[in-house]
Amino acid sequence: MKKSTYNGLLIQGTLKENEEGYLEQLIETMNYSLEEHPRTYAIRVDLRLPSHGFLDDLTRDEAVSYSIRRTKLMSRFKESLSEKIKAQGMRRKKMGKRAAPCKVRYAWAREQDTSMHEHYHLVLLFNKDRFFTIGRYKQRDSLASLITGAWTSALGCSEEEALGLVHFPINHSYYIEKNSEHFVDQYSDLFYRISYLAKKRTKRYGEGHRCFGCSTR
Repeated sequence: MKKSTYNGLLIQGTLKENEEGYLEQLIETMNYSLEEHPRTYAIRVDLRLPSHGFLDDLTRDEAVSYSIRRTKLMSRFKESLSEKIKAQGMRRKKMGKRAAPCKVRYAWAREQDTSMHEHYHLVLLFNKDRFFTIGRYKQRDSLASLITGAWTSALGCSEEEALGLVHFPINHSYYIEKNSEHFVDQYSDLFYRISYLAKKRTKRYGEGHRCFGCSTR
């Protein structure tokens, strides 16, 4: 069976099953990253919300505050991650180590399919000259630690409560280098993987919350 494409790039599912506007935004986000960081490191990560049991333990005011924070979760996550990366760079420089500039870009999709709780699928894009692996959760300045800390901050919960809410799927890392002889394949492989974020089927429309978002530049 012939696979579907968008602008000549392979996608998951058929074109009809995907939001074409979202596919275009994914391409734009990848291109923005490559314009600034010709060597880009991309990570697929899933962010989950706490269980209802977590909410049951909150006071009424805490529950209201949590509900309000949910409306801007992705913005809060991105801001927190950017600040943590900036702070990490300052620590490296104080130790006499190099810290290449790194602007974080991202795309996300809010979904709920067979699971009880909604969750977010993301792709995060970094400067490969700054980060080239996620590292370990317990390693202070690793990307895994920074991402987990940023999600904890966005949720407004403790690190203990956030355990298990950040998941890096199999084959989570992708490298795209504009000057590489493999650039076309690298670009196509990443786009095929993240085209999943544009599928219509598991989006929850009409709930007053956005289902998809991307970095604007």
